[in-house]
Amino acid sequence: MAGRLVILGLALAAFLAAGCRSTVARQGVHGVSAAWSPPVLSATLEDPVRAPDVAAAAEIALRRMGYTISERHASDDRATVTALAPGGTRVDRIVVKAEPDVRDTRVEIITRARPDEDRARIVLDEMLVLLGQ
Repeated sequence: MAGRLVILGLALAAFLAAGCRSTVARQGVHGVSAAWSPPVLSATLEDPVRAPDVAAAAEIALRRMGYTISERHASDDRATVTALAPGGTRVDRIVVKAEPDVRDTRVEIITRARPDEDRARIVLDEMLVLLGQ
């Protein structure tokens, strides 16, 4: 019995470690590099994309996907868009953040209540199409 518990514990630890691994993939027409580290997908968009542009693209993309925009804050430097999943609860949401990073714009797509890389990458793909990236 103790041996089974040890094996089960090791298997669970290996599963969790594999799930926390960062993955990087190219997305969009110009091959934007996006890194997934649960629950955040991060990408850097080249100038002239600004935070308000990202917020507008995120809002359009999320609405097209059936999400409801619950919050939107955008200034010249920073933007945040929060959207509730279709048919989901207040905890099942996506948050898109944008802020300047030297000359480029850093974008983060955060999936809540559970990390979901596929969902985050689909949102980023839709945004990149709208941004011409």
